Amino acid sequence: MDISERKDFYEKLYFHELDIRDKLDQRLKLSMTVFAIIGAMALYLFDDSRRDKIQDVSCIFVVLYFSACISFLASIIFFIKSWYGYTYKMLPDAVTLENYYQDTFNHYMDIDERNAQNWTNESFKEYLLITFRDYVAANTVNNDKKAYNLHLSNSAILIAFFLYLISYYPYYSIL
Repeated sequence: MDISERKDFYEKLYFHELDIRDKLDQRLKLSMTVFAIIGAMALYLFDDSRRDKIQDVSCIFVVLYFSACISFLASIIFFIKSWYGYTYKMLPDAVTLENYYQDTFNHYMDIDERNAQNWTNESFKEYLLITFRDYVAANTVNNDKKAYNLHLSNSAILIAFFLYLISYYPYYSIL
C-alpha cells in the first residue's frame, strides 16, 4: 500500500469509529429508560405502605431484594463509567490544516524552490496519514472501553431485573 491508499484506509476507519461512537451514545440513552423502570420496581417493593403490612419479613425476599439492589447499583456504576471520561480525537479544522500546509510549503521553498510543491504534498499526505492513524487508534480504544462498560451495565441491570422479578413472589406470599 502506498501512502495515499493507507491514508484513505485510515480515513475510513476514522469516520467508522465516529459512527460507532454515535451508536454507543444512542444505546446509552436507551439504558436510562431501563434504569427508570427497574428503579420503579425497586421502589414499589420498598414502599412504606406495603412494608407496614408485612408482619414477618421473609428471609428469601430480603436476600433477593438486596441482591437486586447491589446489582442495580453495579449497573449504575458501569453506566457512569461508560458515559463519562472519554476524550475523542477530532481532526483539526480546515484553517489549521491549511496553515500547516502553507507553513510546510514556505519551509520547503526556503530549501529548494523546484521541489517545494512535491515535498509539501508528500509531507502533507504523511501528516494526514499519521493524524488519521493516531486518532483512529485513540477513538478505537475509547469505543472499546465504552462498549465494554455498557455491556457490564446491561448485564448487571438484567440480573437486577430478574432478581426483582423473583423477589415479587415471596413479597406477595407474605402479605
